[in-house]
Amino acid sequence: MPDINQNFEHSVLEADIEKLSREISEKRNLPEYKDVSEKELIKESLKPFLQQAGLTATVQNQPLAKDENSGQKGNILPSYLKDEPAEIKLQVEKLVDEVFHEGLKKAVAEAKKSGFFLEDAFHDALTEKFYEELQKQKCDLF
Repeated sequence: MPDINQNFEHSVLEADIEKLSREISEKRNLPEYKDVSEKELIKESLKPFLQQAGLTATVQNQPLAKDENSGQKGNILPSYLKDEPAEIKLQVEKLVDEVFHEGLKKAVAEAKKSGFFLEDAFHDALTEKFYEELQKQKCDLF
């Protein structure tokens, strides 16, 4: 017998990815986003979803830092976390994992409880994770 929660989780994730895909497509067609990298476009496209869910630290207009982890498959944590305690890294990984199991809204609600530093790290890691996922799905968004 199929697990009802598992089906629900996948439908929530699919809905979030569909919304994100639409947002990326819309932004890609705007002149101010023509020369923006794929990851920066994802980061900018995530902002309205995170803001709508109440995550405030992500509204800053800071470009995505050039990350030495970029290109290392599976490593979604931003490089500025490399000297942070393992507990911090684990919190960010759990928040990203929660997006893919329980949806963006629930993960954002958890991130809000963690403070601005973790919110920003979550946003950056989520950008990297969505980039990887969209690449896997061979999305024609870029």
